[in-house]
Amino acid sequence: MVDKPGAFMASRPTVVEQRHTLKAYQAAYAVIDELSRKDAEAVVELLIRDDKSMLKDIATWCTTTGYQLICSEPGDDGEMRCLIQKGERKRNDKVMTVVISTADLEQVAYPFDRALGGAVLGMTVNVVFEGTGVRLLKRGYRASASGFWGRMFTAVLETAMKDKVGWPLPHEAITMLEELGAYFYVCGPSLVGYGVREEDLVVGSHTLGGTITLVDLLARSNVNVFSKAVFEKP
Repeated sequence: MVDKPGAFMASRPTVVEQRHTLKAYQAAYAVIDELSRKDAEAVVELLIRDDKSMLKDIATWCTTTGYQLICSEPGDDGEMRCLIQKGERKRNDKVMTVVISTADLEQVAYPFDRALGGAVLGMTVNVVFEGTGVRLLKRGYRASASGFWGRMFTAVLETAMKDKVGWPLPHEAITMLEELGAYFYVCGPSLVGYGVREEDLVVGSHTLGGTITLVDLLARSNVNVFSKAVFEKP
């Protein structure tokens, strides 16, 4: 990455504002969305927090996917300004399978985090929902914290996830993954056991399967990620 101090002095490109998040995949997702509507070699200006880990993630994302990080420089209000040019997408043959086995808000944050990271890197991402995790796909379902006081603190936890860390909530992560081309697999027996009808699933395209389908996906994946898995009586 080479800084070019004068690069921001020309006519300003479209600004992608992402200073509110600590998650680089949120910023990458926003850039992907913006550049998808523009011509080849179009440029956007990405605003992120002046944070070394964020900048490193953005640089890695550009190198891996074919986008070009033209330059980066700190701004006046604690932000980092990055010029990113649309390029020819590099092929990524890696496969990630993420298994969601619970609907506990705290337990699904990291698996969705990894899935989104893989998706913006261009990996083939399979997301498997089993056990109570199938409830996350039910239209109108709101994930909550577990335990006796869990439901009381769900709103507090949601605010902390979004405003303090930048994590998308489960329904938002599912929408992002769907738009990024992830593949969804749903455990058929879990749908029956936890009373979720297939016609109520929020994802338009999905594959029903069971243990054999899941094991086959895991065997063919380069990266496997699991949520906490605890059997809950239907």
